[in-house]
Amino acid sequence: MKTYIVGPENASSAILIVYDVFGFSPQILQGADILASGGYRVYMPDLLHGDYATPDMFDGSAEGAAKAAKYFQGFPAVPQTQSTQIGASLAELKVTHDKVGTVGYCWGWKATTTSVDVNDFTAIASCHPSFIDLEDAEKVNVPVCLLPSKDEDKAVVDGVFAKLEQKNPGQNFLKWYPDEPHGWAAARGDLSGNEHTKAYQEAYADLLTFFKAKL
Repeated sequence: MKTYIVGPENASSAILIVYDVFGFSPQILQGADILASGGYRVYMPDLLHGDYATPDMFDGSAEGAAKAAKYFQGFPAVPQTQSTQIGASLAELKVTHDKVGTVGYCWGWKATTTSVDVNDFTAIASCHPSFIDLEDAEKVNVPVCLLPSKDEDKAVVDGVFAKLEQKNPGQNFLKWYPDEPHGWAAARGDLSGNEHTKAYQEAYADLLTFFKAKL
């Protein structure tokens, strides 16, 4: 599988990135580089095999909406269908790395938490998690970092975090980004040098802090 790989080859810990529906965007590639700067070997496989969403699907036009409806009807990233690919990636990484963490963007949260091997990860993080629900907390028994945006359901995310804390007190991290839209740490990230850019940088600093403690 086509995979973006960055970071020291002799790193003992690895991070598996599950990108958002826009695939290898410049913002998420830069994010992978930032995570690798923490001394991790970072892997981002092309789980959608080149079949990505495009910005015009979300431009508010009737044509865009129709295109989006067609894309998502046959969407290869229906989260539950990714369990096999993510499990295979994790198993391969564990052969060469002592610890493996993961960051799931948007649908990547659900794709990871529905993986049959989810608790073989050392730690799990997610930026602006999509499809998140209380049942997810029942499946996960490893430390979790959640960085939701203003567009996520606060009651649901807070509820998931509370359940995770009940199982593993003090091992999890939750930080809301109430001024940022869904996708701000991935393909919708604004890197033009404004306040949104600062939020993007802050999110990756949060991820690095979390992984430094858990990996």
